[in-house]
This record gives sequence, structure tokens and C-alpha cells, in this order.
Amino acid sequence: MIRYIFLLVTALVVIGLSVLISILPTSVQSPEQVIDTDLAARGNTYFISQTDIFDGLHIIKNQNVRIHQGIISEIGPELIATPDEVLIDGSGKTLIPGLIDAHTHSFGNGLSDTLRFGVTTHLDMFTMEHDLHQTKAKRDSREFSSEADLFSAGTMATVEGGHGTQYGFAIDTIDSIDEVPQWVSQRKAAGADYIKLVYMPNQDYMPSLTREVAAEVIRVGQAEGLLVVAHISTQAAAMDMIEAGIDGLVHIFADQVASDEIVSLAAQKGLFIIPTLAIIASVDEQQLNVALAENPQVKARLSAEQNATLVSSFGSHLPGYDLDIAKQNVKRFFDAGVTILAGSDAPNPGTAYGVSTHHEMQLLVAAGMTPTQALSAATQLPAKHFSLQNRGRIEQGTIADLVLVNGDPTVNIVNTLDIEYVFKNGYVITISTKLAKGATLSSPLLGDFEDANKLVTAESFVWSHSDDKMANGQSIGTIKRIAEGAGDSAGALRVSAKVNVGFPYPWAGAAVGDFIPPVEGFDITQYSTLSFDVKGTAGTYRVLSFNADMAGIPPSQSFIITPQWQRIELDLAKFNGLNHKAFSGFAFVAGPGLGEFEFVLDNVQFEKR
Repeated sequence: MIRYIFLLVTALVVIGLSVLISILPTSVQSPEQVIDTDLAARGNTYFISQTDIFDGLHIIKNQNVRIHQGIISEIGPELIATPDEVLIDGSGKTLIPGLIDAHTHSFGNGLSDTLRFGVTTHLDMFTMEHDLHQTKAKRDSREFSSEADLFSAGTMATVEGGHGTQYGFAIDTIDSIDEVPQWVSQRKAAGADYIKLVYMPNQDYMPSLTREVAAEVIRVGQAEGLLVVAHISTQAAAMDMIEAGIDGLVHIFADQVASDEIVSLAAQKGLFIIPTLAIIASVDEQQLNVALAENPQVKARLSAEQNATLVSSFGSHLPGYDLDIAKQNVKRFFDAGVTILAGSDAPNPGTAYGVSTHHEMQLLVAAGMTPTQALSAATQLPAKHFSLQNRGRIEQGTIADLVLVNGDPTVNIVNTLDIEYVFKNGYVITISTKLAKGATLSSPLLGDFEDANKLVTAESFVWSHSDDKMANGQSIGTIKRIAEGAGDSAGALRVSAKVNVGFPYPWAGAAVGDFIPPVEGFDITQYSTLSFDVKGTAGTYRVLSFNADMAGIPPSQSFIITPQWQRIELDLAKFNGLNHKAFSGFAFVAGPGLGEFEFVLDNVQFEKR
């Protein structure tokens, strides 16, 4: 299964890497989440005393809260705990509703990873549809769950070859306006809670729905009682969708400062915007994600998989993704009365499930909203606009999806990360993240290619080709052992790559490692450097790194190839997100430049500190 799928369509520098996970599978160790044994005597029935409450709208001081079988049954300063109730002291703390991330892509361990950070509901904007009906039954239950609840658009409205078709699994597309009613009917039958469409016209790397077809998706979806939201990346596209009656935009545009005309029309139409500033900050190379990963409160709840996506990057700055412009646009729309919702777009590069919801609230405050307004954007407002019953508020009768934090987040938004307890359906969730640790690597050599009969290392790492055909691309990668190596070497590996149009970010090359599950990985902490000899078609190439407990964008480094043999040395510490105690492999790839490439590798090995 693809564990990390969704990227902004314009982030061509990394789209191919996410699909590479499918080709080079990794084994992910799930963080363990269990009922706190010290607080489980009454299951999901508790009494929280003397806590301040943020009820979704404002702060209420010094309250007592009774939770009975997963539901908030009473609130008030006069309440008194009975002798048989499990008591939690809320002094100096604030009880807030379970957070709602209004823009995610929920794959793999996403729903459990996010819960550790107090995000109890995902509004998913693209995932596989095969089990959406099961998620509906689960979110209606008050039984113990180690996962956040999922509401989803399922697949998204796009065209053949358009954004959403490049991730290695088939989706229904819309290729004429006549197909729209059937497509919407299929989404309802699959269990989608709302409709998401992709409208990105006037770009040359991927086709898009036309304005007429997108407008028909809006009309038919709304006639069927479904909310319809749009993925856009420019002001012009946003204007088209607002004029067509879209219910919400799931990104803010950052190609230019919002005009008075579009701000006024958006306010008049009463739509909402999910800015996803966290992902724009990542594309804009602000490095805020790296600083976030070093926060001790984040580290305590972050799995290796989350860390890998959080510290990864898009590789280069892309035009049209300016964080300062994005924040200005958030402020302009917000001041005009347009509803802003908090959504992270996790697990894109620079984001991670759960933690990036907190980061998004911080960025909304940086854009000019108050902490109270940012909290509302992640609680009661998404519940209101997506019609989520009994969520996003703290009041009698609502689900006891709650987070107890130290301090007052309405004064300082960073306090949302100072988590004391997470409640899901009234159960207290405790956290134990596991970091894989593999066996000691017996040899630093990954490939000298001296043996003419095999391409297998001492660790049974296998050399193989890698290309984008798994993602329906047209590139071709082949490998062959040859007799002439670097210097006096008796062998080398020739990698031939034909990188073709057919995938937004084409690639081809070679890979070495252990990628057949279950993967435990190897400990490479004694080594500081990956070195290899290489020559070939001149240009820039990349090495991708993998470990056993990672999914998502592989940490990578670039290197230059010339026609003459040269020795390349890459600092292992600069593969940001690689777990050096569970290493499982590397890939050496060409692309996204098109054409035929060839390079020869030799003496691939680790070197000690």
C-alpha cells in the first residue's frame, strides 16, 4: 500500500519520490497507543476538576467537567466529584476540544500518528475509498479507538492524466461534462462525505478540469447534498471557482496579493478557505518545519515516520508559493469576514500528521489572527462548516474528544503542544513511540561489482533498476554489471536511464537495499559518509535514502556527474530524517530532466567517522 501519497501538483521536484515508496517498500513500525492503565478503572468515565475550558469560541475559567461513557455529561463550577469517579486535576491547565485538521491525506499510520498530538478528527482531501463505509461506523462508536476519526472526499474530481492520477493506483476520472452525474453518484456510493475537485488550468505539465466541467461538479454535487471544495493554486483559478459557487477553497493562493474584487466576492458568497500555510512555508523553504522537529514537546510524540516527513523538503523554491503573500491573503480574507479553517495538508514534505495541525494554528496567528481565532479554526469552525455533529465544542452532549494542555493557549498558541492528556471517546490515550533498531552492518561495502555472477552485497542487499513505470510513467531504467571499473577495479555497475514524458516528475536509475517486508534495517551509526566512484552523462543526480520505520518522501542529496571518474562523498547526517539505526537502502536516480542518461557506479560503501 502506498503509505505517503499526496503532494501539491506544482511540487514537481518531489512528486516522483512519493511513488518510489511503492517501488521500494519499507516496513513501518506503528507507534503503540493504549488505554492508560492508571486511569482506565472506569473506562471512558472521568471527572476533570478546576480546569479552564476553551469551548470552541472563548475561554471559561475554573470549571469542572464530567465525562460519562465517552460523552460530556455535565459542566459547571459547582459540580463535585463522587467518591467512585476517577479524578483528574485540571488546575493550571486548559481543556480544549479535540483538534480537527481540515486538510489531510490519510494513509498508513496517519490516524494513529495524529491522535498523539490531540488531533481527533481528519478531514481528508484524497485517499483510497475501499473502506470509507467502515470509517463511518467507527466514528459513530464510543468504543475505545487508537485512531482519529476520518471524514473524507475519497478520490477527487480530475481528468485522465490530471493531478491525482499519478500515484500508482487507479481512480475514477471525468473526461466530459456528461460524466459528472455518474461520477458524483459513485462518490456517494463509495461513502465520500463531500466532494473535492482539482482546478488548475493554464499550466503545461498536467491537464485539468475545464471551468465548465468544474462548475458542473459543483452544481451536481451540491444538488446531491454534498459540500464541494476546490484545489487551486492561483488567484485566477480561485476567482473562477468562487464565481462558480464553490463551498470552499482547500488552499490559499500565493502567486499574488488578493485583489479587492476577489476578497469582496468571497465574503459575499460566504465560502471558507483552508490556507494550508504549513505546506506553503515548506515549499517556500522557510525551514520552520526543521525547527519544529527539534521542539522537545514534539519529539516526545513524534514517530520516526512522522519525523521523516516533517524534516523533508521540496528540494527547491517554487514560484507561486510565497509565504509572506499567503499570510497577507489570509489576513485580507479574514478581515473581510471570510471563514478560515486550519488544515495542514499532511503528510506532504515539511509536514507530519498531528504536529502540523499545531503548526498551522501558529502560522494563522503569525498571519494576524488571535490565538482564540486560530483555535476556533481548528475546532468549532470546521465542525460547523463540514456539518460534523457533536464535535469541535465543549458542551453538554458532545463527544469527549478532548485535549488537556498546560497553560492557556488563548494567550499563547504554542501551549497547544504542551499536552497533558489526550481523550478519544472519553478514553485517555498514552503514547509509546517505537524507533526501529536493526542489526549491526557487517560490512561497509554496498557494491564493488567484482563478482561477475551476482549483484548482492554481504547483507543480501540486492541491486535492481528503478523507474517511474510503477506510477504509470514511461521512463526506463536498466542495470548491467560491466568489467571495467574505477582505477584498478575489475567491475562496475552501468546504469542506463531513458527519462520520458508521462509522469509529472519522471525518474530512472538503480537501487540497492533490503526492501522486501518485513524490513528490520541495519545500524549504520558508526559510519559518517556514503562514498562512491561515478562517471557518466554530465548533470545533476540524486541519492535517496531509506530506513525500516520510514514512509514518505525519502531523504535525499544531490551530486554532480562528469564524464570522468570522480569520488563522491555524502555526509550521512545530511539525509535529514534517516534513522541511522534502521537503514534499509539507497537509490541512485536521474531526472526530472528528459532524455537518455548513463552513469557507472563503483566502490559504493560507508566510511567511518
